[in-house]
Amino acid sequence: MSDSLTEIINRELKKFYFKNFRRRGKSLKTLELIKECYFDQFNFFIDEIDKIFIQSRNMKSEKIIESLLNFKKNEGCNKIIMKALIDELSNFNSAFILNLVDHKYLFEFDED
Repeated sequence: MSDSLTEIINRELKKFYFKNFRRRGKSLKTLELIKECYFDQFNFFIDEIDKIFIQSRNMKSEKIIESLLNFKKNEGCNKIIMKALIDELSNFNSAFILNLVDHKYLFEFDED
C-alpha cells in the first residue's frame, strides 16, 4: 500500500471523526474516546485494505468488487477513500478491471 493511500485514509478518517466530535459535548473524555475510535478505525482500514490487496492476486474482478462493496460499508469510508483504493488496486493488479458505469454504486455514499 502506498504512502499516498495511507495519507488519504488518515486525512479522511480524521475529518470524519472531527465532524462527529463537533456534534457531541466538548469534554476531554469525549475527545479521548473519539481519538481512540479514530486510531482503531485507521488500523482496521489498513488491515482490511492489506487483505484486499493480498487476496486480489488470486481473485477475479467480480470477487474483488465484492470485497470492495463489503469494505464500503465500514464507518468512515467515503468516495475519496474508495476512489484512491480502486486507483491503487488497479495499479497493483493489472487484471483488475472496473467498469465505472456498471459499478457506480461503489461511489454512492450517504452524505450527512
